[in-house]
Amino acid sequence: MPTIAFVTLGCRVNQYDTDSMRGLFLKEGYEERDFRDAADVYVINTCSVTQVGEKKSRQLIRRAKKVNPSAVVVVTGCYAQLKPELLSSMPDVDAVIGTNERHRIVPMVQMLLERGGGAAVTAVHDARSADAFEEIPLYPSAVEHTRADLKIQEGCNNFCSYCIIPYTRGALKSRQPDAIIEEARRLTQAGFKELVLTGIHLGAYGRELPDHPGLALVLRRLLAETDVQRIRLGSLESLEVDDELIHVMNQSDRICPHLHLPLQSGSDAILKAMNRKYTKEEFIHLIETLRSRIHHLTVSTDLILGFPGETDELFEETLETLQKLRFSHIHAFPYSPRPGTPAAAMEDQVDPAVKKRRVEIVQDLSARQKDQWLQEMIGQTVRVLIEKQEGPEGEGFSENYERVCVSGLAPHQEGSIVPVVLTGACDHRLTGIIKEEI
Repeated sequence: MPTIAFVTLGCRVNQYDTDSMRGLFLKEGYEERDFRDAADVYVINTCSVTQVGEKKSRQLIRRAKKVNPSAVVVVTGCYAQLKPELLSSMPDVDAVIGTNERHRIVPMVQMLLERGGGAAVTAVHDARSADAFEEIPLYPSAVEHTRADLKIQEGCNNFCSYCIIPYTRGALKSRQPDAIIEEARRLTQAGFKELVLTGIHLGAYGRELPDHPGLALVLRRLLAETDVQRIRLGSLESLEVDDELIHVMNQSDRICPHLHLPLQSGSDAILKAMNRKYTKEEFIHLIETLRSRIHHLTVSTDLILGFPGETDELFEETLETLQKLRFSHIHAFPYSPRPGTPAAAMEDQVDPAVKKRRVEIVQDLSARQKDQWLQEMIGQTVRVLIEKQEGPEGEGFSENYERVCVSGLAPHQEGSIVPVVLTGACDHRLTGIIKEEI
């Protein structure tokens, strides 16, 4: 059978999509290769959130053909959805597949292998015309990590002024609850101890479905109807963290006490220009409420710096907000204009050098806050999912999503959740020893 290699750029949803496509090929007998090695087929799952993502996508396309000039190169993901004509015109591209057509990838590749050359083929339709979740069952053997992503939602209706995602992923589309439970059972039976619920607009899950099942209902059903040991939530919008969700998170220690809530800016003027639907004070109040109600909670965030109109004074306002919030981690990005979005046409675009410097300042603040937070955790006992192990040493993530280097492991504990007493912190991560060894 043919050999195939995959590479993924961008978000956790993209990683899930790659795993789902990998499963389709493995089921048909394809043999997987490392992307750096020669293969008959290369699948590049692209990102279009930033210019950097698009540039990396093009570089990977060219690299694949250099390794094997006769290979079939397939481009999918958000960049493929956004720029199908550009990509299909590249001499190194054989197929372009949109974000709602991944279920067609295997027969398209088989046709290309049989054809042996010719013009690129495309399967890209307006993402906004798709009104149902694209159901591709995830085969456990296709998941490359000790944690398994479980995609339950697609699309977004928010239309933040800087974001291209509603145009590449379309409107809200939620997976049926029964399908979620069925996939969770398959993954748990295959040995996965942690499932990460993912989606483009995860907190809006179920709005368009009959009876409007919400994220809290999905969590309740997972707790009641599966044996999964640990459930982690992907990125959520702050406006969608309600009392019901908080209550469910507090019901069981099987739900991880970590939330990723994108702030994007700590300035009300910039939040308004971004078309975000909250103020900084509302966000601060939410974080204070969450920390008072969810034990050992950590909160991470995303931040866009150098958005059009962000003056030095407004940037300082963001820094003050960040100092109040004390996130466990800040993912800071320079604003990247996306053609077709309102922000790309705004006046007062910020100089790239200024954006770069602001990112560096925030990254430095994030590192200092991280180190302080880790020092405060020393002495606690956490449960760590071991992702890598070499002899008695290993590393993985705690329930509140801190990386921990662990000593005292028994043989073959990779993929297991073990109790660890935290003994120190170094290089932005914790160290600890198996609790039984203390």
